[in-house]
Amino acid sequence: MRWLALAGLASACAPTYQLGLKPATPTGLYAEGREQAQAVADSVEVRLSFVCYEPTRVVFEAEYRNPTRRSLVVDPAAFKYEANRMPAPAAPGRKAKRPKPLPGAEVTAAVAAASMSLPLPPLPPQAVAAFDPEPEITTLRERAEKAARKAARIDWLGLALGAASLATDVASIGKKETEAQYQRRAAIHDAAVTYNVLSTAVKIEQAVASEVMHQRAAMLEEYALRKVTLAPGEQVRGYLYFPRYDAADGFVLKAPVGSGVVPLEFAQVRKRL
Repeated sequence: MRWLALAGLASACAPTYQLGLKPATPTGLYAEGREQAQAVADSVEVRLSFVCYEPTRVVFEAEYRNPTRRSLVVDPAAFKYEANRMPAPAAPGRKAKRPKPLPGAEVTAAVAAASMSLPLPPLPPQAVAAFDPEPEITTLRERAEKAARKAARIDWLGLALGAASLATDVASIGKKETEAQYQRRAAIHDAAVTYNVLSTAVKIEQAVASEVMHQRAAMLEEYALRKVTLAPGEQVRGYLYFPRYDAADGFVLKAPVGSGVVPLEFAQVRKRL
């Protein structure tokens, strides 16, 4: 799924591409500057728009409008996509070289792979489900609390080493030390300082990690589409997270509506930089 990231491993002369997603058919519908794909089933309107790529995920925003007289359950875990790809171009003759796409040109996954001398990975063998945010939110909260407890925990070994170093320093006051005694006291002091510096660094890392996980959980709680029952006349919008798959030319996203699904098609484009 990190297919385009492999471009840097190819020849230094290989082209690079900017990846993007858009509705396969223009709709003229926009939300915050993003074009939306639209589908209607049983009078329920569903809109999807591409938000961004994350390192391992692709993010969409889903919007549901329920004008009916019945309640509707919207479950992000019920979303799926099917990836597709355009056929590879015919291979050139033995002596002929495949021309490089010009800057600004939009090309298929197969053309991009050929221009970078990379193999095309296979398409996912089955429909790929969206991530359910609830388990991730719970896990992030639990891990954040665990890291926070570790960061706040008293380091008794560090205190003991510090106390031992202080005790040897106090005991040496007014006494003439041998070289061996001085070296031993210095070794205890150095060990205490080194340990406490490392311990403090670890605690800072744990505190930072705790804060990052708290923020990620809070972001998912605020922005992710979460399982909800829409009463008649209500609407909801939120982010959907799918595994990222760069080597596809398009996706058919299956959005749940009641006991069925509606397809929304997106084209994945790569523009030569």
